[in-house]
Amino acid sequence: MKNSVWLRSCRVAIPAALLSLCAAAAHAQETFPRAWVGQWQGTLTTWGVPDSVRNRIPISLTIAREDTGSAYTWRTVFNADTVRGLRPYRLIVRDAARGQYATDEGNGVVLEETWVAGTLVSVFQVGERILESRYTLRGDTLVHDLMWWNAKPLTQTKGQGPNAERGATVSSFRVEGRQQAVMTRTP
Repeated sequence: MKNSVWLRSCRVAIPAALLSLCAAAAHAQETFPRAWVGQWQGTLTTWGVPDSVRNRIPISLTIAREDTGSAYTWRTVFNADTVRGLRPYRLIVRDAARGQYATDEGNGVVLEETWVAGTLVSVFQVGERILESRYTLRGDTLVHDLMWWNAKPLTQTKGQGPNAERGATVSSFRVEGRQQAVMTRTP
């Protein structure tokens, strides 16, 4: 008798637990970019190598859902300058289920973005410089990290033996700089 009661409770508890996990996973998918909508303010810091601060300026970001539902405004203002410091970008939802987005800079430039493990990442090249951009939300703090390096490899080597990338050429690059904006949500 006790076993049959326990078995019945397991039949009810296990599907409920699975539903709860599925709901949590679905909610996690919905948090970006919806959970990022709002006003953000903070400081943008730029460093040169090895750790010299080049500048610190105020930054604000406004993220809002557009009426179409397939894009978000992504309006950044640097140094409180709404003319020269304004970047009126749009985040385009290409395929949210696959983590595929794009940033339309409104000037013909569209950067492909990937949502992976809680971070929006893009890697792009401008002339001889490669840049990696990462946006991550940590509680009520939105962090944007930007790193850049020269597209020409510093070194190219080939490994031998175990763990040697199967003899493939390994190119190594030296990072030239970093920029980080740390912003908090404002009411």
